[in-house]
Amino acid sequence: MKVLYINRYENSGGAAIAGQRIATALERYYHTDNHFIAGTHQTNAANVTVTRKGPVINFIERGWNVASNLMGMQYLWFPFSSAVIMDTVKQFKPDIISLHNIHGGYFDAALLPKLSAYAPIVWTLHDMWAITANAAHTFGDTSWQEGLPAEDEYKRSPSTGIDTGVYLINRKKRLYAASDLYIVSPAQWLYNMTKVSPLLKDKPQYHIPNPLDTDIYTPKDKQASRAALGLTENIPAISFVSERLFNSEFKGGKELLQVLSLLDEQLTSDVYLLMIGRDTLPVTYKHLKPVYTGYVQGMERMMQCYGASDIFIYPTKADTLPNVLIEAGSCATTCVTFDVGGCAEIVKDGHTGYVVAPGDYQQFAQRVLGLLQDNNSNRQFGENARNYIIQHFGMKTVAEQYYKVFSDVRRHP
Repeated sequence: MKVLYINRYENSGGAAIAGQRIATALERYYHTDNHFIAGTHQTNAANVTVTRKGPVINFIERGWNVASNLMGMQYLWFPFSSAVIMDTVKQFKPDIISLHNIHGGYFDAALLPKLSAYAPIVWTLHDMWAITANAAHTFGDTSWQEGLPAEDEYKRSPSTGIDTGVYLINRKKRLYAASDLYIVSPAQWLYNMTKVSPLLKDKPQYHIPNPLDTDIYTPKDKQASRAALGLTENIPAISFVSERLFNSEFKGGKELLQVLSLLDEQLTSDVYLLMIGRDTLPVTYKHLKPVYTGYVQGMERMMQCYGASDIFIYPTKADTLPNVLIEAGSCATTCVTFDVGGCAEIVKDGHTGYVVAPGDYQQFAQRVLGLLQDNNSNRQFGENARNYIIQHFGMKTVAEQYYKVFSDVRRHP
């Protein structure tokens, strides 16, 4: 079976990582022939095609994308990228087109009917964009249920005074109706929305989680991991991902600072604060001792971070099915997170970690403090997390589900 994957990025970001892992799982267990199309190409892999070939084309399409966003008209015209995508489809002749994030300024949704004329499209959603006008997340606004734009959708331009949201939603609805689409939601909460969305409710729907190679993401020796990261003192360590944390409306930077402030007030001894990524804290604390890893590249280094941690905290504001929670759990690291998106589908409250109501910073801090004070419970939670991730997110388990969908919808001569 030949599968063509299309995503904004090749191997950067949650959607790209999920797509790569799905492809790896299908190739490993079902010997699929995989090819990738990406708006941004970062390697010289032979099985990856970049949509923007050359700096001039990149400048033109990126410039148009910025201008159209300012007018509130997202992702409507990318002639060079569209030509590359269609040429690749004609040459590769896929049995299945595995679509991932098409928003991001490289893919015109008008391609959907054209692509589905060549092969059925199995579209794995990584946020809410497919059912909104232009928002990746609506933060609880339910206007999408009526086929209407949310009041404060992301990148809405107030300067023009023109409401383009209804046009964008109607355009999506028309294009979806003309396309052979099958919708996969990796999180149950997103599946529940797409099932009732006026845009997608008439399309076949599936709930399949994102996979993880649990034979690679395994528990590491804690002392060796701590030594590799320079954690020399015999004190506990809390970790979190700090990549673009304070520059994203989704990541929960403000929420993190609230939790850390409350936690620091209640601590009576020092704790390492392992910041995985480029960001630095804008404040200092009495008992929390920050350790900055810088940008973490490579699985081994990331697993050292999980392995060195007694607790992984994830106070996100908006998410679908975060890979970092799956990875941390597979490494037997207890997680504490907010009940946002699909987080509670990864962390089972009171069994593998804790899931806290959004905005309850005091409860979040207390859960972390309680785990720091109860090593036995913390260790048991980590073991439970490892077993749960293997059972629900293992590569073979997820590959089987995807292969069944691909086989069922595949067209035969």
